[in-house]
Amino acid sequence: MVDDVLEVWRVHDEIDFWLLENIPDHGFAAVPLLKSGKPSSGRTLSRVFAHMHAVRRSHVTREFLKGVPRFETGASPGRDDLLAAFHASGRGIEQRLARIVEDRPRMKERGGLILLGYLIAHDSHHRGQILLALKQSGVRMPDEARFAIWEHWSRPKLKVGRF
Repeated sequence: MVDDVLEVWRVHDEIDFWLLENIPDHGFAAVPLLKSGKPSSGRTLSRVFAHMHAVRRSHVTREFLKGVPRFETGASPGRDDLLAAFHASGRGIEQRLARIVEDRPRMKERGGLILLGYLIAHDSHHRGQILLALKQSGVRMPDEARFAIWEHWSRPKLKVGRF
């Protein structure tokens, strides 16, 4: 069971990395458009990714938090900082999930599948926001982007620029 839970997390994590690696540099400044077609006052994509990392980081327990960076509120980190942050928070979540699933009978917290489901739902919501903001802003993703996010679930492990 532990291996299956961790494999689901790793595939999900690969999707975040794929998206981070494939957004053109100028795309990180994109914001969603309003119905009027004007840019919203919402977060840039850089800030959306920073928020995603902050939520992941908030679920990493203290014992696994060492080396997991924290961005200041409102920060707009670049791709390399985001990749390093996602790598660290992803590893911390993986360690926490393993601990929860392995020690579940002795723990009072909810099961690892609930945490896994929450994190996947949260990141997926923001990935949708990101792709919509890119499309509305005229930022072109690679042609394979239409299906690449879904194909991660059915393809053999893909090579992404993970550390």
